[in-house]
Amino acid sequence: MSSAPSLTVLRALKSLAVTGNVSRTAQALGLTQSAVSRAIANYEKTIGLTLLQREARPLTLTEAGQLVVARATEIDHSLDMLNEQLLALRQNRTGYLRIGSFGPTASTRILPDLLNRVARAHPGITISIQEASDDTTREEVARGLTDLAILSNPVDEFDAIALATDELVALVPENSDTPPSMSAAELAAAPFIMTLAGSAPTILSWFQASGLQPEIQHRIQQTHSILELVRCGQGLAVVAALALPRQIDGVRALPLQPPSEREVYLVKKTGVPRSPAVTAVWNIATSFSTL
Repeated sequence: MSSAPSLTVLRALKSLAVTGNVSRTAQALGLTQSAVSRAIANYEKTIGLTLLQREARPLTLTEAGQLVVARATEIDHSLDMLNEQLLALRQNRTGYLRIGSFGPTASTRILPDLLNRVARAHPGITISIQEASDDTTREEVARGLTDLAILSNPVDEFDAIALATDELVALVPENSDTPPSMSAAELAAAPFIMTLAGSAPTILSWFQASGLQPEIQHRIQQTHSILELVRCGQGLAVVAALALPRQIDGVRALPLQPPSEREVYLVKKTGVPRSPAVTAVWNIATSFSTL
């Protein structure tokens, strides 16, 4: 008997890791609760390991369950890529590739312009953007699950093309009486809105270099929400400049003192690109810059 898990088991465990609830998982997968429970129990019997902690609510995964979910995510991405590539062939498109984005810096300013250039030069190439955390994006490039990705340093393990220099900026209300640049002390003296979009470790390191910690009042994922909170006087924030919309109303973006900059790159797994579409986009990126 094969010990390989079924897709039902993989996707059920992925859902349970989030919901902790068999009923909601069954509904999401279009199955009955008994079918979900039976599939997981049968796989546990096959491998001789317990995947769920069933004695508590919500349900949680055991160490073995977490390992399966980690691989399930990888398998799901591979299947998604296969389906998208097959669809591209069926529709007679000349190529398909997946580009990973580590957050708003890439998705707001860099990728739209790059994709426009690719579309003009190679209208038959289809590109899918997959936004995830920096660590997840790095891992997916290393595993070959993503063809290309936008990342910041370090990128030594990949082939890389420098695309832009990004910097952290302070966000303050437009009508506030503030200096032309903001120090850590000035920002630490006010309620602070911490971005959850990926720059938080860099921001905290910048404060720590001055021996300070921000007084975090809010933790916000979306840049638009941060801008609205700053505009309404609910606090100050620090974000990556390239993550901001080209036009912002009611808010000023001020340089930090001392400045904090980072390089942004297009990267791929080292070696020969695995498709002509990847090569075509890579070649266009060599002459691309947001500077």
